[in-house]
Amino acid sequence: MSGKRRLVKWSVAVALILCVVLGVALAADYFNVSSWQTLDVEKLTALAQTGAMLDADGQFVTTLVGRENRTAIRLDTLPDHVKNAFLAAEDLRFYKHPGFDLTRIVGALASNLRTGGYGQGASTISQQLIKLSHLSSQKTVARKLEEIYLAVQLEHRFTKDEILEMYLNYIYFGQGAYGVQAAAQVTFGVNAADLTPAQAAALAAAIKAPSAYSIQSNPENNRQRRGYILSTMHENGMLTDEAYAQAMQEELSPVQTAAVQTEYGWFVDAVLDEAELQLDVSAETLLAGGYTIITTLNQEMQSLLEEQYTKDVFPANATDGTRVQSAAACVDTATGAVRAIVGGREYLTRRGLNRATQLRRQPGSALKPLAVYAPAIEYAGYTCASVILDEPTSFGSYQPRNAGNAYYGNVTIRTALKNSLNIPACKLMEAVGVGNCRRYLQSVGIALDDRDANLSLALGSMTYGTSPTALAAAYAPFANGGIYYEPYFIETILDRDGAVIYQHQDSGARVLSTQSAYLMTNLLRTVITSGTGTRLASLSVPVAGKTGTVNMTGSGNRDVWMAAYTAELSCVVWMGFDEPDASHRLASSVSGGTNPATLMKNFLSAWYTGRSKPDFKQPGGIVTVELDKKAIEWRGAPMLATSLTPSSYRIREIFIDGTQPTVTSDVWSAPSAARSFYVSHSDSGQPLLVIEPSATAVYRIQRDAVGESRVLTELRGSAGEKLYYTDASALPGVTYTYRVIPIHAELLDNGIVLEGPQSVQVARVQAQGGGLGDWLRNLFGGNTSQGPETPASIFSEGTTRQQALPQN
Repeated sequence: MSGKRRLVKWSVAVALILCVVLGVALAADYFNVSSWQTLDVEKLTALAQTGAMLDADGQFVTTLVGRENRTAIRLDTLPDHVKNAFLAAEDLRFYKHPGFDLTRIVGALASNLRTGGYGQGASTISQQLIKLSHLSSQKTVARKLEEIYLAVQLEHRFTKDEILEMYLNYIYFGQGAYGVQAAAQVTFGVNAADLTPAQAAALAAAIKAPSAYSIQSNPENNRQRRGYILSTMHENGMLTDEAYAQAMQEELSPVQTAAVQTEYGWFVDAVLDEAELQLDVSAETLLAGGYTIITTLNQEMQSLLEEQYTKDVFPANATDGTRVQSAAACVDTATGAVRAIVGGREYLTRRGLNRATQLRRQPGSALKPLAVYAPAIEYAGYTCASVILDEPTSFGSYQPRNAGNAYYGNVTIRTALKNSLNIPACKLMEAVGVGNCRRYLQSVGIALDDRDANLSLALGSMTYGTSPTALAAAYAPFANGGIYYEPYFIETILDRDGAVIYQHQDSGARVLSTQSAYLMTNLLRTVITSGTGTRLASLSVPVAGKTGTVNMTGSGNRDVWMAAYTAELSCVVWMGFDEPDASHRLASSVSGGTNPATLMKNFLSAWYTGRSKPDFKQPGGIVTVELDKKAIEWRGAPMLATSLTPSSYRIREIFIDGTQPTVTSDVWSAPSAARSFYVSHSDSGQPLLVIEPSATAVYRIQRDAVGESRVLTELRGSAGEKLYYTDASALPGVTYTYRVIPIHAELLDNGIVLEGPQSVQVARVQAQGGGLGDWLRNLFGGNTSQGPETPASIFSEGTTRQQALPQN
């Protein structure tokens, strides 16, 4: 039995060993262990690799700097509180683990399992150094295992102090500073060896994400994380009570550096942001990786745009001296390539806030063409002449108002957009459907929050807003025939060996028909020629656009925008305070059509001086017809002008062929003659005129006699009734001719007299002196037995007139 037991034990042991071996083999295959790297010491020691950035024509723009702003220092030159600040921030158990921290891994794994993602990391300093130098930032189990594998190799090859020294010399702190020495100089103007505990904690806080946690970019985020680091140091005996209290109370102020003399700094920063995203590399790897980046930059355009920011075109500063900020972007309409941007009034901080790309502000009425009018035309068949009633309207609990609380009755889409009327925009979005309007906005790159699903979106009200670059790209389909291209800054990236590792490709997405796009451009040209954007009307190049103004509660404005485009270039300018409040608001007189429009005009004028001036090309399938302006106002629908429509009331409008109106205007049809008209007498024996109207009209009674012609009165009547008028001023013994002239009632109410074509009825009556009996006998030829409405002599003139004259 004992032999059998030993055999069973050996069999089980062998089986377990085989299972382990098989498991390891399967795991190695699953995680592709054979492709894992081995530790490359050169990647840790040969840090700086100079790269280059080129413009769209292949001309040099700037160097991608690595080595120049990194000053390597030895760890033993740093005081303990500097080293400990980074340990407290990133890896408190650094000197205790073998390169990976099992305790932190288990904690992070539990957290990620709870959240269902990879949000919680557990990387040690060794792992971070490996990731920065050897791996991408991709978050997969295989990459994490490879990271741990290389970290263990690193720990076997170097001492802990050597690893910490390489880490502190490698990491990026923002503001163009690599390594703790450069960071200390750029941020506080001191050497790393002279940093106070609070300053060291501030630098350690930044490496989590420099654009979000550096003291220059976000002081509040830095303060909070700095406090956490100092507390951790205190709790772990790295700071005494006194040193901790002093550090917590220390007021930190980064050094005020002069404007960084970086050519095209705003554009360069945007390129670096895009390169990091496309290559999935860190800022450290990008700047020190020896890459050549061919961009979309037009250097001449960029210089001209930046030049506008040196001129006095901005609204007044706040009372405390805070300047109004601004940003601008120019996008190639044919490709989506960004040609020039400005991210603020002055370029002070490398990789700081770039308002041209990172701003998210409500665009106000500059969103109306995208949120309302384009989807209405493309999805719902509206035309430029579709009519909307502009009057005070409540949409449930939402009660928008027009600017100045002014309303204009029946207006066309062209008029509503030209004058930026709010009620028609909301009515149109309601008719088209909020969902359809959201769909169009998202199709042209305007990011929306789930809460942006109500009619206030028609007026540009958004939870977060948009950026100048995104808005400029969203307008581009109007200019290029209906194709949306996502805005981009990079054409090609080459690695250090000259191999292409990234090539921009985008065939675009059709969002409008070519005809709908042309209608939108034609509408938006009216905004420039006679609407809210008239400051651009004097430009020598054909331009279309829209203004946007966002009000603040109480008074004043928060944001003002000018979006304008030519056939080849779409541009947007924004102005406003970074942190608007009661003390930082634009004056009510500042709108998208004032300061932003002035800057836009100056820029486009400068750019097109000496250049060809492209025009918008009308596609096939567009027709032009003449409409009757009065029919739009009175009938609430577009109607064709007729031969009777005066020239001053004819308007030309374009339509997609097949959508033009076919009904002719009935506004200018002259009323027909009275059905009957005769002269009787009143009880007092005076001439009594009896008129039976043939239609609704104003009947003008004119009396003629020798040496006299005068209008006695105007009577308003309709078919089916009779009108009576007694001529109390008639004199005995005088022969009178009475004329009844029908006049268009509606036009007369609007100051326009329209007679004829018409037949004028004439009656002659002779009034003679004497008693009433004689007067009546003369009046009726001696027949006094006739009733009160027996006619005297009546005969007609077949007079035909056709005229429409303004009433004096």
